[in-house]
Amino acid sequence: MRESTSVDFILLGPAHPYRGGIADTQAHFAKALIDLGYTVELWTFTQLYPTLLFPGKTQFSQEKPLHSLPIVRKIHSYNPFQWRTIAKAINQKQPKAVLFRYWTPLLAPCWNGIAKRLNNNIKKIALVDNWVPHESNIWDSFLNRRFEQQMDAFTTLSTAISNNLSKLSKKPVWGKIHPIPMDLPQKKTREEACQYLKLDPKENYLLFFGLIRPYKGLDLLLKAMKQHPKKQLLIVGECYEKKQKYSSLIDSLGLKKQVRFVDRFVPLEEAAHYFSAADGLVLPYKTATQSGVIALAYHFETPLVVTKHDGLTEPILNDTTGIITEVNSEAIAEGISQLYDDDNIRRFKNNLQKTKGNYAWTTYAQAWVNFTLNETT
Repeated sequence: MRESTSVDFILLGPAHPYRGGIADTQAHFAKALIDLGYTVELWTFTQLYPTLLFPGKTQFSQEKPLHSLPIVRKIHSYNPFQWRTIAKAINQKQPKAVLFRYWTPLLAPCWNGIAKRLNNNIKKIALVDNWVPHESNIWDSFLNRRFEQQMDAFTTLSTAISNNLSKLSKKPVWGKIHPIPMDLPQKKTREEACQYLKLDPKENYLLFFGLIRPYKGLDLLLKAMKQHPKKQLLIVGECYEKKQKYSSLIDSLGLKKQVRFVDRFVPLEEAAHYFSAADGLVLPYKTATQSGVIALAYHFETPLVVTKHDGLTEPILNDTTGIITEVNSEAIAEGISQLYDDDNIRRFKNNLQKTKGNYAWTTYAQAWVNFTLNETT
């Protein structure tokens, strides 16, 4: 008989008080599993990144947790003397499976140090956000291979990533499109949103949302905006590189009157107003495997303009909810024009309203459990 302290699943990775999309999705995933009747614990970090290596302003959220969840801060990601203790604690819990959240090869030593000490009857399942990092290093392939050897199976939030992993590993791989977050703030009317943000409702607004990093192509979008002098751009997100790079580009392109730059981490209640005010969300990414921002756009029914990467285009192709462009500023400018052509914005909004129910977290979680418990034996 299993001990009373046992659980069905332990999810390892960022969770509150850590902030960001990965921490949020860990919470949504855990909540969905609990709603399905499983017992779950979230084990997160006491130390994740050394402060000197973290590119942003803070690793931690000042907001309340998304859900009331059993979160325990246990893991020191770069202290190998502690990993044996974590594995021992997991073995005492006797979970059916442990989920290892994997978005950077730098986590491989920590996860390997824990995974190799787990009892053989505990399934070790990776949930992979990125396999090939956007900013690569020479040691990435070696660390990925070592991690791959320790896992029993791989799961993803993107069929583009799962298709790629299937070519690289002989172990079971499963993935679905990124679910829409649970319990998000309600969509606002455009008038409410503009009033809250002190925007002129007579203007047309495009939105770039999320952490700003080189691969996300904000420079391409700014150059595209030069072709749309009557449109406004809302850039909302913290810079993980020098903001001056973009400020200088805005000045040189003569876009100062067209751009509002909100260089900080924006809580979801505030984000709801930006998505509700915008005619479209633009993802001008130079590389991409998935995006949780698309899930936000679905919830708030904000049409999309995305560059041509499998991890971005799949829901748009399935549901006709936006425009897909090539990865250059001229094509992005043309995509913005197409967004405003004919009756596209109204049509895309209707399709978003009709299809967003297909991406529930409970649907994803049940399929993940079926794969984990039945397809990895």
